[in-house]
Amino acid sequence: MRLIFATAAFLCLASLPAAGAITCADIPAAQKFVDGLKPGPNTTKAQAHLDAAKSAGNESKCVAELNEVNKYAGRSAAADKRMASVLCADTLHQDRPGGSDYHGPPVAGCPRR
Repeated sequence: MRLIFATAAFLCLASLPAAGAITCADIPAAQKFVDGLKPGPNTTKAQAHLDAAKSAGNESKCVAELNEVNKYAGRSAAADKRMASVLCADTLHQDRPGGSDYHGPPVAGCPRR
């Protein structure tokens, strides 16, 4: 009895589409997400792939481009998150990135003073 129930449950789950599968209907949501990203090379690539998805002639090409949008937008969002945690130099803390007493590698987003 358990084997029959497990087999039936598996067959029902296997017939469902993958959760979170990307479709061309996701273009407006993708555009909204990309619009919220800070400028940078990954954001530029994400927007380029999004433009290609919008002009794709068929569903498979559109989905392929949206997968690329997802890849580059994810990288850009991760970089934005990392930058949110960086403390740049200010008047009292010149030993932070961008400060006159800072001796480490340059940090994007922290202007050199």
